Amino acid sequence: MALLCVKRSRAAGGPGRIPPLGRSRTATLTPAYLYVEEKGTPLQFAQQYRESNEEFAHRGDLDKALGALYFEALRGKAMMRQMVVLGVVGAILGYGSTSRAEPYMAVREGLPCAACHTNITGGGKRTDLVATHANEILHVPDWDFMSTFNRPTDAFTGEINQYVALGADLRVSYQAVFQDEPNADGEVDNDKIFRGNLLNNDVLVNEAVGYFEARLIPDVLSIYVDQQVAPNTNNREAWGMIKLPWWGSFMKAGRMFLPYGLQLEDDTAFIREGYNGSANTGFGFDQSQAAFEVGVQPDPVSAIVAVSNGTSSDNDVQVTGTLSAMFTDVPVVRNVYVGGSFSTVNPPGSSTTLFGFFAGFNLYQLTVLGEIDFGNYRNSQTNGANVGTFISYVEADYLFFDWLNLKTAFNYADYDGSLAIHTDDSENRFEIGLEPFINRFFQPRLFYYIGNGVRSLPSHNQNVLMAQLHFFF
Repeated sequence: MALLCVKRSRAAGGPGRIPPLGRSRTATLTPAYLYVEEKGTPLQFAQQYRESNEEFAHRGDLDKALGALYFEALRGKAMMRQMVVLGVVGAILGYGSTSRAEPYMAVREGLPCAACHTNITGGGKRTDLVATHANEILHVPDWDFMSTFNRPTDAFTGEINQYVALGADLRVSYQAVFQDEPNADGEVDNDKIFRGNLLNNDVLVNEAVGYFEARLIPDVLSIYVDQQVAPNTNNREAWGMIKLPWWGSFMKAGRMFLPYGLQLEDDTAFIREGYNGSANTGFGFDQSQAAFEVGVQPDPVSAIVAVSNGTSSDNDVQVTGTLSAMFTDVPVVRNVYVGGSFSTVNPPGSSTTLFGFFAGFNLYQLTVLGEIDFGNYRNSQTNGANVGTFISYVEADYLFFDWLNLKTAFNYADYDGSLAIHTDDSENRFEIGLEPFINRFFQPRLFYYIGNGVRSLPSHNQNVLMAQLHFFF
């Protein structure tokens, strides 16, 4: 069913004014995409929409409207209408496009991450757009034999009222770790695909997190809390945010994740926190800091900078920033995402500087992402010398049958300095797995990881089989 926009008569508020959705007025109904084509550019439409909605109290209604516009385009409208509708979504939301949590989904759908997440830089609690259009965004299968489970008609959304909303993530997994026995020199073979020695197997609660959002002034001023309760207790985020009326700009203050790179859900990636002491950038969902953050986002560009505490009780701060852009309806490939990040912190006696570049594109059912990072470190472990690292990541996601996502990813790191604990200077990790969304609250995942690194570090040469159940709202 096409979304209908309401055009006011002169008596109802002047020509070209759009009344709030869901209010009863005497008006002419026109399909949304036709209204946009009649009234000019997406930015002009968005400005009119904002100006005419001072009375708007419920953010969810806006999300529902935007979702309907977007997925009307996906269901086969002409290319021009798709471009117009997608532009309207981005312009009205006014959100940035820093990738967090599941960047491949943002690139595949051509949506900024904040269209689906409350955090304006992505991640954490999901918006009402997900609640109302999760089936399309997540590509939930439409199976008649279990339709009441995978496409329920009535379900909890987390929206308590127009001012308060909740969310959660729970990940429970079975994990089997395989590692060869070290030889007399304490070394193991590397560059192996399969290992037969079972080191351990465990059932783990990888993540249990609750989210709380208070919209003090809806779409203007809000408070947000991200609280982890397992596998340990950790206040991951607690911040207040003000959205400003110019170019999608905003200000945040509090405890938050820092805006660096493709912030994947998988914190074991080398471009995140790494695995068992592997090379890493140090950014992840277990790593947050007290910070001030500002951003400006003239569509399709997003520029975000955070000044954070860095090392506690010193006389320095950490500066982290990301510049990115999401281009939609690009010839040949549908969506293209490009960006770069930097971070620097220089506490007494040491320094850490990182910079990197990332990109992604979508071609039919295939989505590809990649990131490269360059680091320079000087600390007591490097004996006061500057030591550099090169870290890279590439991921390919293919959507089979329009519901089954096959993910493959490759991590590579190379030390171009010489650390005493390393007998060579490179390591890699490959992963392959399946991760379908069975309904809007449930995702089973099955993955196999192959790690090969320094021979004298057995824990860097492990294979891991993981089966995980992910519950969320």
